[in-house]
Amino acid sequence: MGEGAEFVVTGIVQGVGFRPFVWRLAQRLRLAGEVRNAGDHVVIRAFGPAAALDALEAALAVEAPPLARVKAVRRTPCPAAQPEGFRIVESAAGAVSVGVVPDVATCPACRAEIADPAARRFRYAFTNCTDCGPRFSIVRGLPYDRARTTMAGFALCPACRAEYEDPADRRFHAQPVACPACGPRLWLEDGEGAALPWADPVAEAARRLAAGGILAVKGIGGFHIACAAADEAAVAELRRRKDRPAKPLAVMANLAMVEVLCAMTAEEREALSSPSAPIVLLPLREGAPIAPSVAPGQSHLGVMLPYTPLHHLLLEAAGEPLVMTSGNRANAPQVFEDAAAR
Repeated sequence: MGEGAEFVVTGIVQGVGFRPFVWRLAQRLRLAGEVRNAGDHVVIRAFGPAAALDALEAALAVEAPPLARVKAVRRTPCPAAQPEGFRIVESAAGAVSVGVVPDVATCPACRAEIADPAARRFRYAFTNCTDCGPRFSIVRGLPYDRARTTMAGFALCPACRAEYEDPADRRFHAQPVACPACGPRLWLEDGEGAALPWADPVAEAARRLAAGGILAVKGIGGFHIACAAADEAAVAELRRRKDRPAKPLAVMANLAMVEVLCAMTAEEREALSSPSAPIVLLPLREGAPIAPSVAPGQSHLGVMLPYTPLHHLLLEAAGEPLVMTSGNRANAPQVFEDAAAR
């Protein structure tokens, strides 16, 4: 005869794949019961041998998903009702005192997927999963469920619905999940807001950047203004339009490009590659192929890696580092709405 226990887990446990993680633990430990979101925490009711319950308690913090931050696990006994199997139940309402995790850079699995010609999401600019993609930028309320995000208007196709509902899939309850058949689309438009009829907007955007063009690139949470980082005329024109005469500009590059531009320690490489995708200040190499106006008078360059599938696709098509600076005029708020960007 087994025992029963209720676990209340607090911390960053919304939008990080915590419930499917608990489900997989329960399968491994042969526990029955359920897991659900409850506002600012997760509640687990588990039934089975005492040793398995102890193992579950230990694993909740030690093996938590990479984006989770477990603050505390409170365990109390409960009647051993011994239900059949272990299930993930619908979220319950509750007081909310913690938010959703920040937006997260594209994970290695999704990067591999968009590069795989045989994959359903090959070159899809809005690919994501439980371990990566938009979170804070799309949420409208808690608990963090698709109906409370800006993705609510995109009905899942059968293939995405199957992934979303399968606890063993890495897209189980990944709220922004989408594909070319059912998700947001990518387009290119001119300065007047008219859509341009290009079959491959990324390739055309890269061609225009190579020709000295300046683009607004919509990402997660707002816009970047982009140009080729080695093109002095383009960088100078970007500064003129943005009214930013001297303040250094950030550059987006892949690791191979960064190695050419800057010296980098192992710690700096690790920071660049972290899920938060920060801008890291790195020492410029002498003679680095970068326009002088990018960081005038500076010995260091602010560099970031691509952190959305669109960035990865655009950087690959461009084949060179790009200036990626915030989409606003000097001293004005960040622009995030299409109409304001136009």
